[in-house]
Amino acid sequence: MTLLLNLILFLWMQAPVAPSRVIVGLVDGQQLLIEDPHFSGFIETRGTEAGLKYRQDKFHGDLDLASVARIDFDDYQRGKSFHLRVTLRNGQKIQVQSEGPRFLLVKGRTDAGIVTIKHPDPVSSVVKLTTKAANRKRDLTITYLDFQ
Repeated sequence: MTLLLNLILFLWMQAPVAPSRVIVGLVDGQQLLIEDPHFSGFIETRGTEAGLKYRQDKFHGDLDLASVARIDFDDYQRGKSFHLRVTLRNGQKIQVQSEGPRFLLVKGRTDAGIVTIKHPDPVSSVVKLTTKAANRKRDLTITYLDFQ
């Protein structure tokens, strides 16, 4: 009985986990503060954690976003992976390329309600058969992600 009481008191006294937040810097200069973000694409949410799938030189990795302070998107190159500058919480900066899907989807709550940001954001275009990758430069939406 005392073990059960101690367990209940222990759980009651635990501080609530602060919601994760990210500031999304958009191409037009606007900034959005998103609480409880969920990612799809080359950054992916798995349960309560999220990870960045990346490639650097001759190795591949999966970087836990808990150790990331900021991700800056470098210039877009048609048909290539996204080039990213990642700043870790310890101050170290690394240059990587995104691995896997060539898009990023961020969904979460803001003061105004729930938002979904797609990078690149596909717009309706004429369907063509081609062997070349589409030029998505004008469809880009995100310049950086700043994790709080």
